[in-house]
Parts: sequence; structure tokens; C-alpha cells
Amino acid sequence: MFGKAVVLLAIIAAGYWYWSGPYQQGGSTRGDRQLHENAKNMERCMRQEASMNAASGMAGGAVGAGDPEALCAQKYGLYQHEGQWLSRDD
Repeated sequence: MFGKAVVLLAIIAAGYWYWSGPYQQGGSTRGDRQLHENAKNMERCMRQEASMNAASGMAGGAVGAGDPEALCAQKYGLYQHEGQWLSRDD
């Protein structure tokens, strides 16, 4: 009796894991993946720009070489609409 309950519980747990993980991720559309990739690229780029501006300032160079967000958006050809980074090409 106890063995059947353990097997049943294991099957339910495996089903829940599959439903909440691989099954849900497999349903994402190309657009969703592109939005996620755009956001990741912008975050990485803005972090690099801020770091380079800080290093330039410590070295006595020109501080405030531009808005990191605007520079990165131009670099990747993106614009922000309702909190999401969209491609100008689409």
C-alpha cells in the first residue's frame, strides 16, 4: 500500500515538474524570446557603458559621454515601448 502511494506521488511530482518547466517554456513564441533577448542585450550594454564612463571619469577623461540607454538602443536598433525593447526592423 505504501509503495503504491510513493509511486503515485512520484508520478504526480514528475508531471508537475514537466508542466511547470519544459512544457510552459516550449510554448513561448519567437516574439517572446526576441523581447527577452533584447532586454538582456540592453542590460548588458548599459552596464558596460556605465562601467566605461566610470573608468573614464577616474582617469580624468570626459565624464558623461552620453546617455548609456540611448547609446545602447542605437547600437542594437531598439526603442522602448510600454517598458519593452522593440526592434526598429519589425
